[in-house]
Amino acid sequence: MDSVREIHMIATATFSLLSVVTWSIIRFTVWGPTISVWTYRTQLSHDLLQFMATCSAFPILHQVNQACLEYWPRLAQYINPSREPLTQFQIPQYQLTEADVERAGMWSNKLRAISHPPLGIDAECTSPISDTSQYIVLYVHGGAYTMGSARQYRGIHIQMARASQMRVLGFSYRLAPTHTYPVPLYDAYMAYKHVRHMGYADTQIVVAGDSAGGNLALALWQLTRATFHALVLFSPRVDVVSFRQSWKTYNHIDILQAYDIQDPVSPIHQLLVPNNKSLSDLDVLSDPFVAPIHADFTGLPPTLVQMGGAEVMGDDIQEFTKRARMQGAHIELQV
Repeated sequence: MDSVREIHMIATATFSLLSVVTWSIIRFTVWGPTISVWTYRTQLSHDLLQFMATCSAFPILHQVNQACLEYWPRLAQYINPSREPLTQFQIPQYQLTEADVERAGMWSNKLRAISHPPLGIDAECTSPISDTSQYIVLYVHGGAYTMGSARQYRGIHIQMARASQMRVLGFSYRLAPTHTYPVPLYDAYMAYKHVRHMGYADTQIVVAGDSAGGNLALALWQLTRATFHALVLFSPRVDVVSFRQSWKTYNHIDILQAYDIQDPVSPIHQLLVPNNKSLSDLDVLSDPFVAPIHADFTGLPPTLVQMGGAEVMGDDIQEFTKRARMQGAHIELQV
């Protein structure tokens, strides 16, 4: 039965991929890119993400969404195999440092009460061909806190290892709605502790992440106040409200939908509200761990932020970098 399911999932993922690629080529050739400066590669990336967002929005297409999430990365690795060494492992439990837990504020007691996964946290480390660097990248994947894994992000880990010539460690933090906040933060902290256990000092660690992963990277720094070598954030989610102008200007282009924190199917609601309680019962909208735009940036490591020129979170990210600079942080924004 498992083999039949796997064949069905592979067929679904393959057919979906070919359909999106075909449509994207026709669209690009006949009507041009969505944004005039986009290359075909950018247009295809947008169309693939748009397809995934559409599938996740309709329950009838959830199986298609799951097939694509699971098998598109595998198909990519088959088409473009990697020579970089890969080690898969589980991250064991490490002791929570009380000083770090106290920094978590309203999340402190919940952090203390979290149980470690019985089999550990799934992780994998990709090494460059020439593995001589004294630095390591701890990569936190995106996915609105509701999807994604280290395996699904393996292609990004490989590209980052090639570009940086550093090892890249990715991990699969537990996802909402099964696991609400601060479980993902706990898992990120355990991944950080494991990197330290591997022999790396804080100053040898680059923490990177995209979207929700960028949010979690900032939360990890706030929790530890570690002197990381750098933070690298790709379109990080820095707020949980969507009132700034870019949400209106680019909503017809970007795949992200405006935050609806009272909607039970909203990723923000699923992450923050256990047992479907009203979000008004939780004072989280201005919490710096959930919305790092409100953080104290004193001691922020050198930070690189990259964002697209037509994304809904653009104004959020620019306001975030502005506030960080006003507090003396060394932060570079590339659009």
